[in-house]
Amino acid sequence: MSAALPDAAPAGLPGARPGVAWTAMRAVGLRAAWFAATLLGAVFFVQFLLWAAPGDPVDLVPNGEEIRPLLEAEWGLDRPLPVRFLASVGRALHGDLGSSLTVRPGAPVAELVARAAGASAHLLLPALLVTVLAGTALAWFTAGRGAWARRVVQAVSVAPVFLLAYLLIVGINETTFALIEAGRIARPGWFALPDQPSALRTALGILVLAVGSGSLGEVHAGIEDELVRIRDAPFVEAVIARGGRPGWHVLVNLLPPLAALAANRVAFLMGGLVVIEKVLMLNGGGALLWEACLRRDYPLATGLVLAMALVVAAARLLGDLARIAIDPRLRGGA
Repeated sequence: MSAALPDAAPAGLPGARPGVAWTAMRAVGLRAAWFAATLLGAVFFVQFLLWAAPGDPVDLVPNGEEIRPLLEAEWGLDRPLPVRFLASVGRALHGDLGSSLTVRPGAPVAELVARAAGASAHLLLPALLVTVLAGTALAWFTAGRGAWARRVVQAVSVAPVFLLAYLLIVGINETTFALIEAGRIARPGWFALPDQPSALRTALGILVLAVGSGSLGEVHAGIEDELVRIRDAPFVEAVIARGGRPGWHVLVNLLPPLAALAANRVAFLMGGLVVIEKVLMLNGGGALLWEACLRRDYPLATGLVLAMALVVAAARLLGDLARIAIDPRLRGGA
C-alpha cells in the first residue's frame, strides 16, 4: 500500500506557496510606482515654488525689460504652469534637461548637474557610511543597557548641521589662531576655515552630515530597538541553548531594518547638503541648487531637484528590494 501524498509541500520548498512570486512582483511594482510618483512630485513642487516666488529670470538679465516678450517666449515663461511642467517632463524623458538661463547662461543643465552630483557624492556617500556604521557599532554595545546611552548619543547629534558646522569652524579656527600666536605651530595650509580648499574642510562636511540634525541619533535609536527585539527572539535563545554564538544570526536579521534606516537617511542627508555646502563653501549640488533658486534659473533648479529626487527614490526602492530579498516574510506578504 503506497503512502498518501501530502496536501502541500513544506514551507520553504518549491511549490509551498504558489502566490509568493506574485506577491513579491506586486510589492516591487508598487514601489516602482511610488518611485515614479516621487520624481514627478518633486519636479512639480520646485516648479510651483519658483513660479509662485516674486520675480523671474528676465529681471536678472541686463536690459531684460526691453526684450521681455522675446525672452518670455524663448524661455517658456509665458506658458501656464501645468504646460511648463508637462513640457519639462517630456523633455526629461528624452534626456533633455534644457540649458541654464542665469547661473551659467547657455550651459547644458545635464552637464552642470553631473559635475555637481560628482562633487556632492564625495560628501553624501561617506556621510551615509559613517552614520550607519557608527550608529550600528554604538547600538551593538548599548542595546539593553539603559536609556542613558541613547540620551548621550541624541544630545551629541541633536544640533542642526548649520549650527554644528559653525561651532566646529569657530572652535578649530580660534584654537589654531591661539597656537599660531603663541608660536607653537606654523600656519597650516588650510587656515582659516572655510576659506581655503582642503581635506579638512571636506572631512568636516562629512562629519557634520553624518552626526548633525539627529542623523546619528536616529540610526542609533532605530538599531538599538531592533537589537533588543532580535536578541530576545526565541531563535537566539535556541542558538545559545545549543552552545552556539548568536552574533552572526543577529547580524543577518538586522540587515532588513538596517537597509530601511539607511534608505530613509538619504533624504535627510540630501537636504543637509544644501546647508553644509553653503556654510563650508563646498561646490556641489546643494550649493548650486541654492544659487539656481536665488537666480530663478528654472531649468537648472528643476534638473538638480530631479537628480536629488532620483537619488532619494532610488535609495528607498533599493532599500525595499533589499528587505524583500533578505526577509522571506516580506516575500510571502506576512
